[in-house]
Amino acid sequence: MKQKAQSAQIKFLIKLIQSSKFSILEYVRVFFLFIIIPVNVLFSQLRLPVNDSIQNFLFAKSSSNDPLLITENGIFEYKSDWSYLPFNDNSFKKEITEIDELNHANFFTKLIKNELHIISNGAGPVFKSDQNSFIRIDNSTTHKNQFGGARFVYNDKIHIYGGYGFWSFKNFITFFDENIKQWDILYHNSEYLPPGRWKPIHNLFDDKLYILGGRSGSAGTINQDESYSDIFHFDLLNKEFVNLGTISSKLKTKYSLFSLPKLDDNIFLIDNDNLTIINFNSLTATNYFQKNFFLGIDNKFPTFIKEQKLFYISNVNGTKFLNFFDLKSIDNNFENETFPLLAENNQISVQQYIALGVLIFLAFWVILKIFSFKDYIKGLILYDDSNIYYNNRPIPITANEQELISYLSENIFITAPQINKIISDQKFAKSHFTSLRGKLVKSLNQKLYVLTNNKNCIIETKDPNDNRIKIYKADSSIIKKKIGFLTFLFKN
Repeated sequence: MKQKAQSAQIKFLIKLIQSSKFSILEYVRVFFLFIIIPVNVLFSQLRLPVNDSIQNFLFAKSSSNDPLLITENGIFEYKSDWSYLPFNDNSFKKEITEIDELNHANFFTKLIKNELHIISNGAGPVFKSDQNSFIRIDNSTTHKNQFGGARFVYNDKIHIYGGYGFWSFKNFITFFDENIKQWDILYHNSEYLPPGRWKPIHNLFDDKLYILGGRSGSAGTINQDESYSDIFHFDLLNKEFVNLGTISSKLKTKYSLFSLPKLDDNIFLIDNDNLTIINFNSLTATNYFQKNFFLGIDNKFPTFIKEQKLFYISNVNGTKFLNFFDLKSIDNNFENETFPLLAENNQISVQQYIALGVLIFLAFWVILKIFSFKDYIKGLILYDDSNIYYNNRPIPITANEQELISYLSENIFITAPQINKIISDQKFAKSHFTSLRGKLVKSLNQKLYVLTNNKNCIIETKDPNDNRIKIYKADSSIIKKKIGFLTFLFKN
């Protein structure tokens, strides 16, 4: 058998080289893979003892964790070589063919109390090993209501979480009760309820079912196989779901119908180039990488572990092989990286929400003040120590003009004597003051006319309380001292 395996390996190598466009480096890698490490690879791949065209069998493990091929007529078991044990009669064949073809699209296997069970995919018919055959032990129908759900054994009962059936994705757990020979719902009192899904990655330990991702979507649409990125567990003692977070972007998930192989608290995710170990206890993942190391792995079949040897089926150019890989040698042959299983916590705390709310309020307030400031200066005659402004256009003014317009910005009018004091502290003749006063008002009016196109911004008239006194008035509501935006922001 080893010679046949070696011959098959050499033929596989030749076909692989002939059918591939390898670089020199890849040829060297293949050489080392198949020649330098014969113990791990060359004698760890055996052709399956069934015809390559036959698809109607189940790949399972025995109570001693040895690989099995279950057919309608008997069982092949691999220890150091393949052995075949036919069934005593064809009763199993008759019964199974009435339900569906015996393959992994329709059935899966589980060990319960060291007894091998064959269960319809999606719940329904259940068979149990009995001496040298399988007998049906249920009274249910082939409803396939939980196709692709997470299958696990708890308290010696087969359970299924989630799955797809009757045009919907399920979010509940059922179990097969051998006492009543029916499937029943596991009721819970959980406030948090994750959305329904199928094909989730899962593991069971410490009375908790851990669920990672899975797939879902609206049936019949292009998004039917949309991925989930959450992680949660179902506490089987307290009967509640607990959300743990979201999956790290470093984890490249591959979803299948099968439970992943398990060793201690670890489960193993395998594709052509990677072997990823997921530990829900520590919430970490370790990815081991070597290009094309698991080339040809057929993910239409489950994988198993026995004594740190990983068993899987590969398909090379239509030829099926049983492969086993020693997990103890993984650190020496693979590049690896360990990282947290969960993405960084991006949840916003209450304090952050409050701070964000305050910032939004302040930003909104400042924006309102900007518009208010624009409205405030629009149409106003503004001034500072050296200029007057109108619609952001400036004209220089003298100190006397600045003092005069400053007074008019705060008062309804200014008297002639008050303007005289602005002009000079000296005592001039009345006619001279009249001339200087006229020049000051005229000069300021000319500058205001240039800005506002109004010839008489400041007008001369009589004091309504004393007609003997000349006064000068302007619309004080449109004359304001120029201020900066920050001053306006905190003063208004």
